Amino acid sequence: MKHRYYLLVASLLLSLLLLPRASLGMSYEARGGNLRFAIDEASGNYTLDDGALHFGGRLPSGATQVTKAANGLHFRLVDGIEATVAPAPGQSSALVFSWKVIGTAPVAPPAFPDFSIVPSGMHSLSHQQLNFAPPVFDEPQQASTPWVLFTTAGNTLLVSPASDFFLASMLGDVRTRVAVGLNAEVAKVPPGFVMTTLVASAPDIVTAYRTWGGALRGLYHRSPASAEADPILRYIGVLTDNAGGHYYYNYEYAEGLNYEESLVRFFERSREAGLPFGYLQLDSWWYYKSSWNPHEKVGRIKNPALPDEDWNRYGGLREWKAHPGVFPKGMAAFHERVKVPFLAHNRFIDKDSPYRQRYEISGVAAVDRRYWDELANYAAANGIAVYLQDWLDATYKFSPELRAVPGMGERFMDGMAFAMAAHGITLQYCMAYPLHMLQGVKYSNLTTIRAAGDGLERAKWKQLAFNARLIHELGAWPATDVMPSGDTAAMLFAVLSGGPVGVGDAFEKLDRANIFRVARTDGELVKPDEPLMPLGVSYLSQAEKTGAPIIAATFTRHGSHNTAYVLAFAEDPAKGATDFSLAPGDLGFSGTVAVFDPAAETVATLGSGESITGKLAGADAYAYRIVAPVSASGIAVFGDMGKFVSMGRKRVAGYEALPDGARLSLSVAPGEMEITLVGYARSDVVARATGAHITSTEWDRATGLFKVTLQPMVGPTHQVALTVAVKSRGR
Repeated sequence: MKHRYYLLVASLLLSLLLLPRASLGMSYEARGGNLRFAIDEASGNYTLDDGALHFGGRLPSGATQVTKAANGLHFRLVDGIEATVAPAPGQSSALVFSWKVIGTAPVAPPAFPDFSIVPSGMHSLSHQQLNFAPPVFDEPQQASTPWVLFTTAGNTLLVSPASDFFLASMLGDVRTRVAVGLNAEVAKVPPGFVMTTLVASAPDIVTAYRTWGGALRGLYHRSPASAEADPILRYIGVLTDNAGGHYYYNYEYAEGLNYEESLVRFFERSREAGLPFGYLQLDSWWYYKSSWNPHEKVGRIKNPALPDEDWNRYGGLREWKAHPGVFPKGMAAFHERVKVPFLAHNRFIDKDSPYRQRYEISGVAAVDRRYWDELANYAAANGIAVYLQDWLDATYKFSPELRAVPGMGERFMDGMAFAMAAHGITLQYCMAYPLHMLQGVKYSNLTTIRAAGDGLERAKWKQLAFNARLIHELGAWPATDVMPSGDTAAMLFAVLSGGPVGVGDAFEKLDRANIFRVARTDGELVKPDEPLMPLGVSYLSQAEKTGAPIIAATFTRHGSHNTAYVLAFAEDPAKGATDFSLAPGDLGFSGTVAVFDPAAETVATLGSGESITGKLAGADAYAYRIVAPVSASGIAVFGDMGKFVSMGRKRVAGYEALPDGARLSLSVAPGEMEITLVGYARSDVVARATGAHITSTEWDRATGLFKVTLQPMVGPTHQVALTVAVKSRGR
């Protein structure tokens, strides 16, 4: 008996040795750059590691069977659901986590990934599910938002939903849990349902954002919107909306004019004065509405001083067409008179709208492509170049199916985007939650997203700057709101944002000088190549509540030659430190730089080991600097001192370093009479130009600041070639 027992044991051991290795509980891994996911087959334990940060979790069902394929790892997540972990598109430190319902019956959705092992002491940045998606530090929002998790050393992991943005939700508290799941309203999901999450890592916050954004855009084959994608990105315009628009439910009725005549006169007078506005925003005052508003209490009439008609309401949309009380002969006739394209507003659908008789409406949202086709056809026939969907927060809040039924949110957003795209019409989102912003990565014609509330007030700068990075990585431009053209700080911030610049003044209050500091005489904006966004150091100072100024920057990039525009500002102008400091290396410079203060017209040169310093000034508590590299010849060019973004492409189309100086290709609009270029030189300079007459060249021996003033030749838009060179000793 004992002999047979030993033979049986030996046989079993031999059988185990001969089994395929997978049955012994192997560990498998998938890599995306430096980001490594590993899973133990026997226990279902998994880890995520980038060399600096370590996360861990366990599959809900424990042990699993893993299959390794060319595109990643495949395994059973729970009964009826398979999961995949694979590298994200591109050669980046990012991984895509996804799961799919493979059974024949609806199932409760799991959370995956679901990390219960989280590095200690991590800060977080997420966005609240409120209108305009306010950013918040160290209060992780359980909503459809990215979570930016970072240490004091800067090591960052960025986790977000990558699909089903209307249903998705981040879960956890960052201290003990980091997970991605679905809204509580989603009890079950159907067979075939797929949910995707994106995780990216980097040694610093800014690189992590870029990695995440590039991977997410790659998943949706999304190219970033061009800086000139539509009229509102290309030209300075007129905004008629809340918190600053003179024509917001208002016109010159005291002078006997109606709405249309007031606006026609405004454009006639502006053109006569040489003020080149390139578009007009039509806010909610032009179409049929009710007084029913589930979002807030409103009166029957929006402006009691104006006629009691269906356009003068503040409730739901009845019909999206011009009311004859506003445009008596229709919008197309008005368009012919003002001769500018329109940015046209819309809102949530009224409970008694006639659209409900013709189309499928869920709550207050249209989920019927035919509705969107009707609107797009109207827009195309009436001069509307950009469709503005406002009240996105209310649309989500009062349309329960959008957050509970798979695919319903996509029907709302897809219908809007695809119908407008069929007519070449671009989109702007307003009052968006972070989920709307994320969803927007799908749509190539989404060019702008409002980044903060109504009116470009100083208190909104922080939100605008931090939201700009999120919006930028999703492929769109951040949109500021209406401002008075006489508010120099607001005009500066708006043009640095890279998005639209729109003023709301009555004609008599237009500030000509400020208008031409952001635009040329043909109305084209002179702006940077990317939005104004905070540097990495400001994420940490905000999380740790140091009170340090927020330091944000944007750039013009002419090949390898970069010009930086730096805005340092207090979160609260009445509080906090007034001194700011940053290293040129924080802006990507490695050699000597010259720093120009446009307000004081002073210049300083700094080596790579020195810091750019200064004080915040004025009631708005900010400081603005332009930073340029000093070339081997000893020259740094700051650009057109008459423009806030002095080296912007609509002024400086090209830059070439020469052995003894620099050659600039200047883009000049009709009617521009004089341009002054400024820079730094170690010695006196000489300037030569074609396409313009140089009227003066100055160099300050004490500071090194030089100025070259030229008069462009009269004619259409053309290029001026300007060469600035260091004088040789013989000259």
